[in-house]
Amino acid sequence: MLGIVLLGIIVFPTLAYAQTASEFSYRLLPDKIVANTEGVLQVYVKGNLPTKIDNLIASSSDSHVIQITGIEQNKDGYVTNVKIKAVSSGTANIALAAPGFTSQEFSITIYSNNITPANLLIKTTPSTFSMNEATQGYVTVELGNQLGIPFKAKQDTSITLTTTDSNIINLKNTQLTIKQGEYFAIGQFEVKKDGSAQISASTMSLTAVSSAVTVSTTTTPQTIQLFVFPTKINNFQNSYGYVIAQLHNSAGNLALAKEDITIPVQVTDSSKTLLPNTSGENPLVSANAPIVIKKGSYWGFTTVSVNTGVTSTYDVSISPKGYMVTSAPSLQTTTVNTFADNSAVLDLLPILATGQKELIGIMHLEDTTGNPIMAADDLQIEVVSSDTNSLSIDKAKLDKGTGAALVFGKVGTFASSPTLKVITLNTQTLTSPIIAPTKESVALVAEPLLPKILSNEDFPLALYLKNAGVYSYFTTDVSPIFSPRDIFLTESKMLQKDQSIVLFNSKSLKPGPIALSIDAVDYATTTLSLDSSSSAPASISLAYPEKIISNFKNTFSMQLLDSQQNPVFMDKDTQIKLVSSDPSILDVPENVVIKQGDYYSFFNVNAKQAGNAELAVLANDIPLSKFEVVVTSVLPTIGITSNDYVNPNTTFDAALTVQYNNAPMSGLKVDWSAEGAKIQSMDSVTDNDGKAKITLLSQDPNKIDIKATVSGGIFSTTSVDKQVTVNQPLTTQNTPAQNTLNTNGFSIFGINPLFIVIPAGAAGAGIILKKKNMLDGITQKINLLEKVSEIKERITTLREK
Repeated sequence: MLGIVLLGIIVFPTLAYAQTASEFSYRLLPDKIVANTEGVLQVYVKGNLPTKIDNLIASSSDSHVIQITGIEQNKDGYVTNVKIKAVSSGTANIALAAPGFTSQEFSITIYSNNITPANLLIKTTPSTFSMNEATQGYVTVELGNQLGIPFKAKQDTSITLTTTDSNIINLKNTQLTIKQGEYFAIGQFEVKKDGSAQISASTMSLTAVSSAVTVSTTTTPQTIQLFVFPTKINNFQNSYGYVIAQLHNSAGNLALAKEDITIPVQVTDSSKTLLPNTSGENPLVSANAPIVIKKGSYWGFTTVSVNTGVTSTYDVSISPKGYMVTSAPSLQTTTVNTFADNSAVLDLLPILATGQKELIGIMHLEDTTGNPIMAADDLQIEVVSSDTNSLSIDKAKLDKGTGAALVFGKVGTFASSPTLKVITLNTQTLTSPIIAPTKESVALVAEPLLPKILSNEDFPLALYLKNAGVYSYFTTDVSPIFSPRDIFLTESKMLQKDQSIVLFNSKSLKPGPIALSIDAVDYATTTLSLDSSSSAPASISLAYPEKIISNFKNTFSMQLLDSQQNPVFMDKDTQIKLVSSDPSILDVPENVVIKQGDYYSFFNVNAKQAGNAELAVLANDIPLSKFEVVVTSVLPTIGITSNDYVNPNTTFDAALTVQYNNAPMSGLKVDWSAEGAKIQSMDSVTDNDGKAKITLLSQDPNKIDIKATVSGGIFSTTSVDKQVTVNQPLTTQNTPAQNTLNTNGFSIFGINPLFIVIPAGAAGAGIILKKKNMLDGITQKINLLEKVSEIKERITTLREK
């Protein structure tokens, strides 16, 4: 009796999973939406598997900024498009909710519309003045959009200028015109007295703007220092001396006058009795004329006449309006009846290194005791300098009968202390300190006249001088040098002495901040930070998912941004070219056009298979933009179930199961193929359980290959195959050796005993299982009944033989 093979029963437990709420993902198309336009908020399920979102609800926290105008699913249903209307610039929160999803809230910013002028901008240069210095200024008005970027006028725009106090500010222009295609206009004004006032600019369609101007007289007064040389004058006959005045700034340094300074001179005797200079009488000692310090100079002089025989001590004083004065020097008259021609003394004055011919001192004659004497003849007295580059002195000329003369010399432009020798009877040697003009309190100022400038557009750049913080006049002629020249252009022009402000026509060749350096030789190098804007497109923005799914409709949005990263409306149809580095992964259109008057465009891409591709975006006058696009594939889990063994020329079934995340996938296309068997019938689409069946007739005597290919929906094409073995027929054994067991592999009549079950035993087992309702499950798992039937047939055949 044949042995009985025990059957092991494997039980597969069913796993139960708790359902969790899904999460939203979203993206804004375009990613920067402008006020008074519309956009789309695309909402989809977070994760790799697109799923439909039913009954989505969206709301805005501020309907004055964003309004929800509609909600609809796209064609495949996996993306829900929330249509939004941008009412005005600002930020609003969007809330999303749907059954089976965790609710979500996030903010969206709406950008200002930049296609119309929205503001006036105004600037006064300078904005602070002193009545003691320069008084002319400029006022500039320009157009700006809502983003504050300068805006070119689409038509001539009239601007009216007014001031709050015409006693302080005199407007030289009350009407300005910003011409079509330009964005600013310039006016001039002059300050008349100290105080503060506003200059306002207005036009019919825009809000008025104003700029303050302050005029002050509270500056530290300058000082005038007085000298009298010689300090003793010979009154043997009518003779004279010199009174010299020098101007000093508030720091005590020699300073050049900004205007002519007229200084009356008073002379009083030791009893303090004023000797009038303007009466019809001939005074004993008098100043022949006021001292005048000329504009651009630091000194002035006059002569003091002494009548014959007058002996006394006199004080010389001045009282110029608006200036401080040092203590009054003294003048002594004496009588000495001496004439000579070989005893000269040089009285030096403080000297400023101006590079010009200056008064450096007074030459007078005196005897060995220090008393003044007079020239016996016309004299020319030579003074030798040890450094003629710093100081070269003219010969002093004294007329016969005089005792003093002015001495002039050509001064260099740098500080030095040359040694001087007066060629006379007793050679006089002295040192002459030469003072360099102080520039510590003098600053060259550069600033654009405009509140904001556009790159690649002409604008006026103002240069002026500040002395001790006060708007002042240029003291020398100089040609400034501007750098860097590769990104900043300006005209060549001279800064002329006594000018208060100079305008240079300039242009910045690139948007954004640049550091502008101005070198003006006699003034410290000035650095100016300029920040220019541009309303022209400067870069390309592309909005797309972080990962896109193959075989799924993917919408991209494209827009052009200016240098401030604000959306730009096109003034004409603008074509943008697209190139994919790998079209087998990402296929894109060759061109995308943003229409005139629009600021974005949508386009679809075809993601073919998983991988990475670079998307190059090219447009005229815009740098190349490159974007890395990641494509992922969604692959289902598929498998084929069937008998592992079939008999020759028999019909059998196979079933395909398609799942994703343990969920059945219905409606997918199935393509079957079989080698070694003939297809009798088949399902070409998966059913609600994610299954498709096929019926086959075995034909090959050894094996059968079954293959199923699944495609459709969002899934990438996926294939699976299975091999089925065809059972070999039983054969008659003719020799004892052939009837013996195969030691290489235990078998009974060529049949694996695992598949032999005694019919009675099998029947008994079947009855037991049937009673326990287990037969159906086991036979389904291991095809038991089919095996039993097969073995019965083979045993019957053997018995008949």
